[in-house]
Amino acid sequence: MLTLVDNAVIFVITIVIIAIAITFSKTVTNMESYYLGNRSLPWSLTVGALVATWYGGVGTLGNVEYAAIYGLSIFTAWTIPGQFGRMPLALWVGPKMHVRTDITVADLLLKTYGKKVAIVGATFMTIYCMQFANITTVGFVGKVAWGTPYLVTGGICVAIVIFIAVTSGLMGIAVSDMLLFWCLGFSVAIIVPISWGNIGGWDGIISALGADSNILKTFGGVTIPKMMMFVILSLGVYADPSFYQRFSSSDAPKTGRRALLTCLTIWVIYDVVTFATGLVVAVQYPDILPGEGYTMLALETLPVGIRALFIVAIIGTAISALDGYFLAGATCFGYDVIGKLKSNMSDKQALIWTRISVVLLGVVGLSFAFRFTAAMDAFIFIASIWAAAGFIPTVMALIYKGKMTPVGGMASMICGALTFAFFSLANISFVPEPLIVAFPVSLAAWYIGNRYGESVQVKDEAVLYRKEV
Repeated sequence: MLTLVDNAVIFVITIVIIAIAITFSKTVTNMESYYLGNRSLPWSLTVGALVATWYGGVGTLGNVEYAAIYGLSIFTAWTIPGQFGRMPLALWVGPKMHVRTDITVADLLLKTYGKKVAIVGATFMTIYCMQFANITTVGFVGKVAWGTPYLVTGGICVAIVIFIAVTSGLMGIAVSDMLLFWCLGFSVAIIVPISWGNIGGWDGIISALGADSNILKTFGGVTIPKMMMFVILSLGVYADPSFYQRFSSSDAPKTGRRALLTCLTIWVIYDVVTFATGLVVAVQYPDILPGEGYTMLALETLPVGIRALFIVAIIGTAISALDGYFLAGATCFGYDVIGKLKSNMSDKQALIWTRISVVLLGVVGLSFAFRFTAAMDAFIFIASIWAAAGFIPTVMALIYKGKMTPVGGMASMICGALTFAFFSLANISFVPEPLIVAFPVSLAAWYIGNRYGESVQVKDEAVLYRKEV
């Protein structure tokens, strides 16, 4: 469905993104410049990086998919608690992270719970940072746009991500994210007024779906357990390593605060746009996968050239999310897991191991990406693992002032993860969403575990902490 002009536009923007990566590869000299961009991100780049990484391809496609499947109740269960729940992150928690740790979330776990908990936490974070749902998104888009098999488009995507993340580090990723952020906003927004008008507006939606359809009910399309799961996942950003990476890499705590407050406004508008588009997809393409239906809607709605921006935006923001998460995940594995297991590892060795870990994340992520029929399902699965294991000990390490011990941190992670795994595999009918059981189990294990053992006193660990200001 793409013309020669469309493909030419896509090719040119791809070359520009690769050129950005090559340009900023020259600025990478050590782990801080690679992972945190020397803490020099201004407000504009922090906004672009946060928006593109958090939403990415799966955030865009996933919102449309779930709006088409579950309707308005997803907006109630996902957007409202998610956006309001992130306010404390913007105002208090994120800026605190900027001044408390120099490199990763695992450093915070090390300071709070000790080395073993930091290694286990970094391992779970590495799994979370695969974010293979974005590869799923690229596969769906590629099938409609070029007729290519999922693995072909997904493999090309992973190759580009690996190149950008290995060479340019955070600064190159942030600049390319900003470019893709504008492509995404423009192309996604322009679809709505055209497609909404073509279908007859809200009256056309009601006429096609029926006034009594669950999709059109504020609380009708989603079960209570699934709604509870969405609320928990919407707060998972408090334990998201890529978010804290952005805060720590901004040029000041107030920069990260202002950037996230700006993002909250953008995300609310963006959710309204994507959920409205999902309702159109539910009407026009009821018999195919919603992700593919959304791509078809865009290609049939947008004019030549502009639809190329849509493909660039969806695939590009999937790439921008992946390279951000791969960078965070590879640092978790190369710097935190291997670095803490291998004593006296130099900064240069940490950088090498981190780059190797980027490649490993890409290969493993690609092998899992197309086991799901919806990109949002893939995201929920991987996010639930980290929410069950790492949310409680990470957030408590930031906000709790009482006694915390290695027993509490380890018990919270292991009990949460095992509970999630058990109920996921057992497929017990009265527990349709394993996360809503695993989450309170993790909290209870953290509370009980902290009653045993002594608090950690870090003295000689090779990790730097700045004094809180």
